[in-house]
Amino acid sequence: MFATKAQILSPALNWSFLIAAVILVSGCADANTSIPLSASDPAATIKSDSGSALRMARTTRSAGDLNSAVMIYRNILATGAATDEIRIELADTLVESGSPDDAIDIYTQVGAKSSARLGALLGLTRAYINLGDPAKALDKIDEAKLLGPEDSRVLVDRGVVLDSLNRHSEAQDCYRSVLNVSPRHLSARNDLALSLALTGHFDEAVAMITPLVRSASATPQVRENMAVIYGLMGDADHAAMVSRVDLDEGTTQKNLAFLAAVREPKP
Repeated sequence: MFATKAQILSPALNWSFLIAAVILVSGCADANTSIPLSASDPAATIKSDSGSALRMARTTRSAGDLNSAVMIYRNILATGAATDEIRIELADTLVESGSPDDAIDIYTQVGAKSSARLGALLGLTRAYINLGDPAKALDKIDEAKLLGPEDSRVLVDRGVVLDSLNRHSEAQDCYRSVLNVSPRHLSARNDLALSLALTGHFDEAVAMITPLVRSASATPQVRENMAVIYGLMGDADHAAMVSRVDLDEGTTQKNLAFLAAVREPKP
């Protein structure tokens, strides 16, 4: 995410961090989807009380109360009834709540031969991006690519990592690979638009993200990303107009000042 009322990015941050910040949330939208467990799935064979707790954890997480969700997930782990899939849900929630170090500890409990290994690797990728370590993130997403070379989550997240390493052309190839199969893929379109803006292709970026913003299902993250694109191209008026839909005036102005600082030529 770029910046919200609770998180204002400082102009002191480096360029690669900006790339990760503006792309990360949209790039992980699919990867963060909880793995549904059905009664017929062996992974769902848990105690009935833990099953109720799991439903509560998921509901609490969906409602945005991440700290409470983490506590419930940890209680499930303490019963000894947790599966690798549930561990990944806990770790994903920790990443969302801003605790990537704790998440890494949980992801690494998922063994290399586990059927949930791909989800753990995707989670580790996001955690290392959040920690500002794209090199480690690349190692994890490359390992994930061996398990799911055509998986859209892998391709989109790999694009995010490559963008954070300033390897934009390769990143855009990843997003386009997804769009060649699924032209309406939200994360791939959103991330490609941002990547294009980061490489100065503003007209193409705006044309790609505008339909997403006009959609009835547009999220605050998509609108924030459009504001970032306008800010990067120097159109402060449009950036402010889009930003004000979700953010207060003070946050909007701080975001605009940050983007103006990013656009300043480096000595």
